[in-house]
Amino acid sequence: MSRVVRIADDAYEIATGYAPTLSEGIRVMDALIRELRGKGSSSNDPKEIERMIRNAVRDEIESVVYRG
Repeated sequence: MSRVVRIADDAYEIATGYAPTLSEGIRVMDALIRELRGKGSSSNDPKEIERMIRNAVRDEIESVVYRG
């Protein structure tokens, strides 16, 4: 099922930063949020912050390499 919705340009750019399409980007962000909630991690935990930063950098490098 599909819907037509209005979305702010910056929100679209954020979502497509996680995946090539808006829908995929939302699904990836949802999975990341669920993963963090499932671990019960504290947003102030330095190890968790470091892991998130490393994952974000890795994802960005992979997206640049695969996009060519």
